[in-house]
Amino acid sequence: MNLSRYHQQIVDYYQASENAYKDAWDLNNSLAIHYGYWDETVNSFPESLARMNEVMADAVKIRPSDVVLDAGCGVGGSSIFLALRYGCKVSGITLSDRQQKKAVENAQTNNVGHLVDIRVMDYCATGFPDNSFDVIWGCESICYADDKAKFIKEAYRLLKPGGRLVVADGFVTQKENNEHPFIRQWLDGWQVNYLESMECFCEFMRGEGFSRISSRDISKYVSGSSSRLYRFYFLASFYTRWKEFISSRRFSDLQKKNIRACKYQYLAMKKKLWQYGLVYGEK
Repeated sequence: MNLSRYHQQIVDYYQASENAYKDAWDLNNSLAIHYGYWDETVNSFPESLARMNEVMADAVKIRPSDVVLDAGCGVGGSSIFLALRYGCKVSGITLSDRQQKKAVENAQTNNVGHLVDIRVMDYCATGFPDNSFDVIWGCESICYADDKAKFIKEAYRLLKPGGRLVVADGFVTQKENNEHPFIRQWLDGWQVNYLESMECFCEFMRGEGFSRISSRDISKYVSGSSSRLYRFYFLASFYTRWKEFISSRRFSDLQKKNIRACKYQYLAMKKKLWQYGLVYGEK
């Protein structure tokens, strides 16, 4: 797959930050690269990560008979969760060859290789036929779309009549907030081009033909993860300076920007420059 410059930057970012996700997000065990959902049922960080998957699955009413597209599947965490919990078939797609290979390994390790299919593909321009899926799932991946409206268009094409779309992601509270220094430090550090507002995102859905559209701000439930990242910023900043001081190891600009982003996502949320939204719609 030939990648655009922007797509290559995303792939490079996830490779460069892999160890950071292992340290801060227990990636090897959680298989998750998303904010946790903290409500009264959650008692630990791993539970919060699983709870986000549960909340999304409840919103979209996953059934065992569903065929799901996990758009931007990372190392396969949500795909594996859906297959294990509901027994449904899942196609996960990622831009990264490295993530694809790891997701396939993870699916096999969790004994759901017969239900989970992972491919390298752009979710804005897939090779799947029309009306292929009952559900399209985007967990903190749609923010990376070159053009969020293009993703909505492709999602509508891929869904069967009556199919459902669920997206959990960051959204700016005002479009102009994309230029705020806090937002830019955050997004540039995580290689995200821009965030859409929930209002505009839902307008794109309406314009494409989606119905029964709903959206809600669930920022209060992810604030625990935002705070965790903020604390990680201080620990990781100290560690990188210490490691560079005592050894010849040098961290890349990409890795350092990733760490700084952990600080600014928190400060930007505190200023209500962005919110964490859960969006749903039907074809």
